[in-house]
Amino acid sequence: MINKHSISILFGLLFVVLFSRLGFAQNFENFNDVAENITNSSRLLPGLISGLAYVSGVVIAASGIFKTVEHVSNPTQTPIRVPIMRFLTGGALFALPIIIEAAYVTINGAGGENIFVQPSDIANDITGIIGNVSQILSLDSNLNSVMAQVGNSIDQTPFLISAVSYLLALVLIVSGIFMTRDHVEDPTRVSLRQPVIRFLTGGALLALGTVYQAMYTTIAGSGLGIGGVIDSLFTDLSFLRSTETGAGLLECGGRAGLAISGARGSLGNLMCYSMLNVMSLPVFLTGIAYILGLIFGVWGILKIKDHVNEPSKTPLNEGITRFIAGGAFFALPYVTVIMTRTFSPLGLDLFANLTNTNTGFASNGSGGTVDDSVFGQALNCSGNNSLDQAMGCFMTDLLGPTHMVLNFFCYVAGMIFIMIGISRVIKSSQEGARGPGGMGTVTTFVVGGLLISATTFLRAFSSTFFGSTTTDTRASLAYTTGMSADETAAIYNVISAVIKFMIIIGMISFVRGIFIMRDVAEGKQQASTMSGITHIIGGALAVNLGPLLNAVQTTLGITAFGVTFN
Repeated sequence: MINKHSISILFGLLFVVLFSRLGFAQNFENFNDVAENITNSSRLLPGLISGLAYVSGVVIAASGIFKTVEHVSNPTQTPIRVPIMRFLTGGALFALPIIIEAAYVTINGAGGENIFVQPSDIANDITGIIGNVSQILSLDSNLNSVMAQVGNSIDQTPFLISAVSYLLALVLIVSGIFMTRDHVEDPTRVSLRQPVIRFLTGGALLALGTVYQAMYTTIAGSGLGIGGVIDSLFTDLSFLRSTETGAGLLECGGRAGLAISGARGSLGNLMCYSMLNVMSLPVFLTGIAYILGLIFGVWGILKIKDHVNEPSKTPLNEGITRFIAGGAFFALPYVTVIMTRTFSPLGLDLFANLTNTNTGFASNGSGGTVDDSVFGQALNCSGNNSLDQAMGCFMTDLLGPTHMVLNFFCYVAGMIFIMIGISRVIKSSQEGARGPGGMGTVTTFVVGGLLISATTFLRAFSSTFFGSTTTDTRASLAYTTGMSADETAAIYNVISAVIKFMIIIGMISFVRGIFIMRDVAEGKQQASTMSGITHIIGGALAVNLGPLLNAVQTTLGITAFGVTFN
């Protein structure tokens, strides 16, 4: 019988072959080289296992002859089933390839998909998706290039997992043959379920592609392909445009180009440049989730085996939840879209709905200014400016990039929260709020969806409070008699700068409130529901300071005085 010691010896032989092939003087460039060498070195192990099985078959068949003699001599002490089972076991070991194929076909059937022939080059997906961004960013030392290098270094991981799973399957099938013999000879000591589950587990490990396909379709209901799901990440995403200024990825790309060349290297330009240098982060997270899905699939198969062997020690849900979590990791872009559209009435297809921005800053027809072609702000920011012009230029430069960077941060944070929520599916209910059905886990998914659709969520609050998705931000002074055009323009510059500053503060406060609500659900003592609601509502009001002031003036009946917004 193959026990833990014999399995340890077998894996010891694996590493002897491995290191004898690699050599200690080998220099590896990255993890892929290690994975490739392990995979190449393990090609000899199936032959080794088959050779050992053949030798064992000869020994067991010979022992069957002796057992036959013992049965003839003393039928009571040696039942006929013992020598017969020895002959059958020897025959099974001789015909190991047929047994392996039978185990594979049991799970996979006549056909089936093999995930390891799917495109798995994560780095190519990362660099292909950012396309125009990579043309803007000519440097090779940014975080995009680091993530691309990591992707290049781990894109052979699926093949390594496949090779290890194949070897483990062979060991389990051989051990299943021996345990079948042990069950026939002593049913009270070895139950039938032990060899059966080893055959089924070995077949599942051999047919990993079919298992992964089932995991993915359970969540997403369609075929599995890393390239396709990664491409969907950057299709019409709201964080590529600022609803507060109309600035989009192309405008930010131009600003990043200016930052690279050193021309007009303002804070807004640098913010755009920094954001574009990490634009591949969502795709990188998708690649990591893909690798986690591969691992969870194998983990789930082994947990099912452990449950069959010892039901009281390993509950069935441990294997099932790992399959579900692995499928969700495979389908991370799909899960992301679903969570977003759960809370966003417009879904992710927002470009057609972002042509009307929330701001309408202008100098109200006053002279002495020059139009800024990027953000439509009637303000001259190229010469020696007065204090009011400096304030206006400062906030004009920051508002659009700040909103886009905040959008991108929310999108990445939302993906991370969704990944955290998926990983909690495998936890036990004893984890409380952080368990699979706990309030913290449910809220983690909800917050992930809200963060990804933060722009639409904020617009929904604006419409709820003030009945329009276009915020009134254009100041109009009631009394300008006796004031020169330059004096009026100076006042408008200051008011415009204050409004823009409050919009930035409001957006940050709004997002902060979403994070606080998640902390409340997690049971953190420092967070309170009132604080989270205050941040969300206060942030929405700050973004809509213009219509809020209009409402206050209307309530007080002083709309003909001071400043109004339209």
